[in-house]
Amino acid sequence: MKEITIEEAKMMQLEILKKVSEYCDENNIRYFIYYGTYLGAVRHQGFIPWDDDIDICMPRPDYEKFLDSFKCENLAIYTWRKDNKALLPFAKVYDPRTEVKENADFGEEFGVNIDIFPVDGLPSDEGKRKRRVNYMKRCQAMQIGATIIDPSKRSGKTRTMINLIKAFYKVFPIKHYHTGRTIEHAKKYDFDSSEYVGVIVWGYGQREVVRKDSIIPLRKIRFEDGEFWAPGTDESLRHAFGDYMQLPPVEQRHYKHLPKMYWKD
Repeated sequence: MKEITIEEAKMMQLEILKKVSEYCDENNIRYFIYYGTYLGAVRHQGFIPWDDDIDICMPRPDYEKFLDSFKCENLAIYTWRKDNKALLPFAKVYDPRTEVKENADFGEEFGVNIDIFPVDGLPSDEGKRKRRVNYMKRCQAMQIGATIIDPSKRSGKTRTMINLIKAFYKVFPIKHYHTGRTIEHAKKYDFDSSEYVGVIVWGYGQREVVRKDSIIPLRKIRFEDGEFWAPGTDESLRHAFGDYMQLPPVEQRHYKHLPKMYWKD
């Protein structure tokens, strides 16, 4: 198989983003670039030079509509369904002509992709909100333990946690079921009627929580050679990254994922 370089993959990801964006705009589906992609757009007007993926979000109602309807030539969706083996509680749009090899078993294979995260509503009460996010963070830990293959490069505490989770799943083979339960639990609070929202099926835990009016209404922002929807304010960047315009130390400017990527024969 022919290997795909990181720079080739980034351009493929950009093309996937453009197709997803076009589909969403044509079908009245809200989406916005997020995480490092949003930071890259604001600080670099494109990819962070040492970033290797694209992240977008959708309010839960739009996310479900997208999963049920999206069709595009040479693209497919990885997502959890009752009749498959997927183990992640968020989706990926990927090029099925390619494949990705990582230090993880996600239940089903996918190729070069972009991540799509659902944004769910959260309680207005601060105490309830914190308890809910902490519970979902524990669910995420269970999913990480279910998917990672070799935890040897993680910290000692994390390795112990992952090995305990793996031992649990050997006795109780419910990894796929647990992902489904996590997704259903995340939907408890409606996005549009909630004051606070966040990506609670994955991510940074309490740092994910933002006021909905810091995201909606959306705005267009430049990323590489296109313009895409982004949150209406920088609140999510400040929550996740602090002084986000400050570059990290040189020794931290490196790719974090770097999976092996190939064109299928």
